[in-house]
Amino acid sequence: MAPFTFIKEESTGESPKFEVTDARGETWVVKVGPEAQAEIVATRLVWSVGYFADEAYYVDRAEIKNLPKLSRGQEYIENRSVVRGARFEPKRKNISRGENWDWEVNPFVNTRELDGLKVLMVLLANYDTSIRNNRVLSTTNSETGELEAQYVATDIGATLGKVGGLGGKRSKNTLADFRSSKFVLGVENGMVKFDYDTTPKKMGVFASIFKPSYRSSQERKERVMQNISVENARWIGSLLAQLSDEQLRDAFRAANYDEQTMNGFVAVIRDRVNQLNRLSESVATSKR
Repeated sequence: MAPFTFIKEESTGESPKFEVTDARGETWVVKVGPEAQAEIVATRLVWSVGYFADEAYYVDRAEIKNLPKLSRGQEYIENRSVVRGARFEPKRKNISRGENWDWEVNPFVNTRELDGLKVLMVLLANYDTSIRNNRVLSTTNSETGELEAQYVATDIGATLGKVGGLGGKRSKNTLADFRSSKFVLGVENGMVKFDYDTTPKKMGVFASIFKPSYRSSQERKERVMQNISVENARWIGSLLAQLSDEQLRDAFRAANYDEQTMNGFVAVIRDRVNQLNRLSESVATSKR
């Protein structure tokens, strides 16, 4: 793959990104910052239970030729040309990125599979479940040769921390926050209540006054992730329960987490999986 050569910087998204080409002429999108590690783990856990996920790799250090001074993420660059702690995502020529898909309007509405994906987003504490991150990818099925549409929750690096709204305490790739956050709050009328609050807080409320559409989009995210039946939550829990702790650790090893942090995250994930499998229709809703 190496050497890599800089192409251009991307200005979209919360995390700093730029494109490079490798020695074979393949294009990669490089992301730096707290999301780089978390996204590697999240994509592997989503993939491990049968969902499509972005292809992503973690690179500790990589030299980038012709790398200019970046407008974002320059703190992750050493000696003007070496990027540290980066997620590399290939732009495969056989995969085209199509339109966005809506959590509430798609071919899988009311299925356990869609609900299972929602539960995964909550379990991983993904606070950025915006529709703009949902993409329909088109590719040719290697077995049938037919064109295949894959509904993917992409860019899932805002995970492994604490869910919160703008102006509140939200974080990503932070074990202490992930460990201290609640997950299942209870059950009401056969539906699971999750600790998933993305509405603006404090100064975020003030900012949202000038952009009402933002507040409504956050309220919608919260509503979508709450509409999960006990049956469907337990179904995805049963799949996740088949993953051993060692397999969970492999997801973190792929992102080069240290042993202590890795084991801490795995313990929290295991506890959340157990919560799903202990769900009962008769559980009363607890207070936040």
